[in-house]
Amino acid sequence: MSAAVRSVAVVGGGPAGSVCALELSRLLPGTAVDLYDRDDEGPGAGIVMTHDFAERLKAVHPEALHVPESACASWDHTVTVIGGERIVSGAFGMSGLSRQVFRAHVRELAAARPNVRLIRQTVTELPSRADVVVLANGAGSGQRRTLRHRFGTATAAGRTRYLWLSTPTVVEPCFLLKDLGPGPLVVHAYPHGPAESTFIVEADPDTLNAHGLLDPPVAEVERRLAALFSAELAGAPLTARTNSWQAFRTVVNRRWFHERAVLVGDAAHTVHFSTGSGTALAIDDALCLARALAEHSDPGDAFAKYEAARRPVAEQAQAEARESTAWFEQLCRVGRLRGHQTVFALRSRRQANTFSRLRERDPEFVARTVAVLAGHATDAEPVDLPLTVGPLRLTHRLVRLDVDGSNCVLRGPDGTRAAGLVVDRTPSHLPAGVDFLAVPARPGPGRVTRSEAADRVRGSAAVPVALLVPQGLSRDEANTLIAAGRTDLVARS
Repeated sequence: MSAAVRSVAVVGGGPAGSVCALELSRLLPGTAVDLYDRDDEGPGAGIVMTHDFAERLKAVHPEALHVPESACASWDHTVTVIGGERIVSGAFGMSGLSRQVFRAHVRELAAARPNVRLIRQTVTELPSRADVVVLANGAGSGQRRTLRHRFGTATAAGRTRYLWLSTPTVVEPCFLLKDLGPGPLVVHAYPHGPAESTFIVEADPDTLNAHGLLDPPVAEVERRLAALFSAELAGAPLTARTNSWQAFRTVVNRRWFHERAVLVGDAAHTVHFSTGSGTALAIDDALCLARALAEHSDPGDAFAKYEAARRPVAEQAQAEARESTAWFEQLCRVGRLRGHQTVFALRSRRQANTFSRLRERDPEFVARTVAVLAGHATDAEPVDLPLTVGPLRLTHRLVRLDVDGSNCVLRGPDGTRAAGLVVDRTPSHLPAGVDFLAVPARPGPGRVTRSEAADRVRGSAAVPVALLVPQGLSRDEANTLIAAGRTDLVARS
């Protein structure tokens, strides 16, 4: 890199900012790096990291994950608790780390490098003397807000509310679905040490309001939630790590750099916490940006290469996160809990987690799910499970319909006919002679979005529901939707 860039200011001492400073110090030992860290420690309790990502990070900075055993935990399965039922499924090669311990550790590693200066202060404007300013100060970056029109920043708030808490006890990695009506409280929990766990509570605001949890002071909410989950917490208390119930805000930016300022991590893009990928995305951003700056003498060229490399990755992650967010919002609002099918739907909310992939990685869980759907143990796949539709006894759930406006017909091999109605919501009154409902798939690549209307109709319909697709879905995708309980059969016209 040329001497044109003599100094870099990194605003934000979290994992993304600190790793960026650490990598810059390694690749550009002659460049001065100022790492600005705010005085407060920020929200959150623990972070999640896959073992694959951890190995990639350690390959570059072996010391980055040398945190005390008291600040980390690992697991290879999760438990979903629905009512009194505990359903075990895989979550392969995962770790939880104390957010504050990891944050302090990587910051200290960076500060120990001879060309890095740690400056403990809150930054309100772009540091004037730096040739490059890396904004790694999170979703609420004040400098990005000031330049929002330059970056093309947009934010969208989700429907549900969440509260990030911690507890001084070990909670097994789990999802807790506590049905309180009108919807459930959903807990995302995992240990981040042998004596502390993260405990995130998510719910629809109507549910929180109905039970007096939305408006009280945080201390009162902590006590009430600890009482509601006293069995799961073994009587341990809860401490809020965010100030109040919040709506998750998805941040997107049309441009990731402007003049000498460039965005990384949550300042550039946010992904819903249910995906567990935010920290890894942010660190990968930081590594990519540092390498681009080391390879290009012109910062503008480096910024362009960095954005070209990372934007597609972030957009894919945000697309998956939107599907995950939508799934939890639907669950929190409607609250239909179907045991193994709900857990299969949870596991398959990401497009990559199809029936075949989950069966390969977690065969026992998938076999139990299919057995519950069939009513007995079976080697058959969901599309091959029998289904009665009016006068028809189907032996296969991938079918073809004759559609005429709002009416449709399903024909059996012997000429027997079942009459259907094409709808996008459950009729207030089911006409006589209607044997099933066909719900058109919604456009879009995501599984949750595509089948949202069918899932909603199926939850209240008294007859089988078919997801009507304009083109045939693969057998694997049909298996996935049926096993997840989002439709009873898949049909094309």
